[in-house]
Amino acid sequence: MFVIENRTGCRFLTVDAYLNAVPFYEKNGFRFMTQDDDDPHTRLMYFDLLDIV
Repeated sequence: MFVIENRTGCRFLTVDAYLNAVPFYEKNGFRFMTQDDDDPHTRLMYFDLLDIV
């Protein structure tokens, strides 16, 4: 399947963003995975690549 007619790809970019970098990622279209992150230092965020197609 991967050698002939390769149709693999990715759809989401994910980051574990430091809190001081969150505004940068939000400005660039990333969204929070959940509103209830347990880590006091980072937030889990994602970007859907279909948004740029």
